[in-house]
Amino acid sequence: MQLRLENVGIIEKADIDINGLTIIAGNNDTGKSTIGKIAYSLTKSFEDFELNYERDKNLLIQKYFRDFYILLRKDVDLRKDRELREHMERFMFYRRVDNKKLLESMNKLKEFIEKNEVKLNPKAKEEVFSNIDKINSLFNEKESKNAKILKSVKKIFTSEFRKQINNIFTDESKISIWEGKNAVINLIIKNNEILQDETKKIDEIFPFDSSIFIETPFILTYKDALEESDDIYHVEDLLNKLERPNLTKKEGSLNINKIINGDILFDEEDNKFSFNKKSGNKKIKIDIINAAAGIKSLGILQLLDSSGEFNNNLLLVIDEPEIHLHPDWQVAYSKLLVELVKNGVNVLITSHSPYLIEALNKFSKEEKIYDKTKFYLSELNKEGKATIIDKTKNKEEIFDKLSKPFERLVFGD
Repeated sequence: MQLRLENVGIIEKADIDINGLTIIAGNNDTGKSTIGKIAYSLTKSFEDFELNYERDKNLLIQKYFRDFYILLRKDVDLRKDRELREHMERFMFYRRVDNKKLLESMNKLKEFIEKNEVKLNPKAKEEVFSNIDKINSLFNEKESKNAKILKSVKKIFTSEFRKQINNIFTDESKISIWEGKNAVINLIIKNNEILQDETKKIDEIFPFDSSIFIETPFILTYKDALEESDDIYHVEDLLNKLERPNLTKKEGSLNINKIINGDILFDEEDNKFSFNKKSGNKKIKIDIINAAAGIKSLGILQLLDSSGEFNNNLLLVIDEPEIHLHPDWQVAYSKLLVELVKNGVNVLITSHSPYLIEALNKFSKEEKIYDKTKFYLSELNKEGKATIIDKTKNKEEIFDKLSKPFERLVFGD
């Protein structure tokens, strides 16, 4: 697929092929991470549109019920009115387990309030019934698949970008996904609000089935705090995957335990991660907070591998993994990514490490996936806008740019 961006974040223009292994190199603050987040957000929006629709609908039902309950409680002592309390308790139970019975229970509750002349002041009664009608409307609502997808896009982009998606130089941006000559999705962003291009309907089949976004290994260390915040979509999504048990109880195909000399595991009883390190004939269980950042980085891949997440037609987005990896492990990490691509996973990686990028270049040739490998360079122009340029046929420019700081240290300016 092709991801095309115009005036998004700091990026003035980008046209990127994602079909196998895609490497985006460049300095900090040149739009690399923005590309990764957009590719993830679009894929995830299609993957989770039904889930997000139902989740948001249930949140609204909970809100309306809470408002309804508080309004009722102001005028009625629910502790004394046994029959009304039973209706409320039934309603609260079905709200958690059965939507059809919830609807029946809610309407019986409304009927009970009307027939038994429950003492409510006129305004409160009007508001109580208004909330019941809102819940009824939600149940009877029939959204099109297209509308659900667009809602999912808006939800995930809001979570990932906090309404800061427009270019700082203009208030209109464009994002589109193409396959050959045909657009899958066309979005227009005005004043940081995502709109569908009404002239071009969303194609309801996306090029990738699912997506994972890896940003930092410290997601393992600060799991509890991140779960409580429930704030950033890709963080919650990744934690849900990392906490899944390895049902097969087998080692993953990547053999990461040989690199880190142990296994990162999730203990369901303790509800935390640990590093089981091999030391001679012994295995030492180390709290994840005491494991090296590089071990956590590789451990994330190990957990995803062992729980079967690396399926065919997955888009795996990884943001600058070299930050926590020694050059030796950058090379090992690169080899793992090439292995994943060989097995059908699509990888989009951002980096400013010459070690990692050179390793990806070397292993992609050795493993014969070079025809599915693309190299891009992100650079700022004089106006401070970033452009993403295809350097697949001229990778030397990437290596020259990334090695210049070292050359200046050794040879001077």
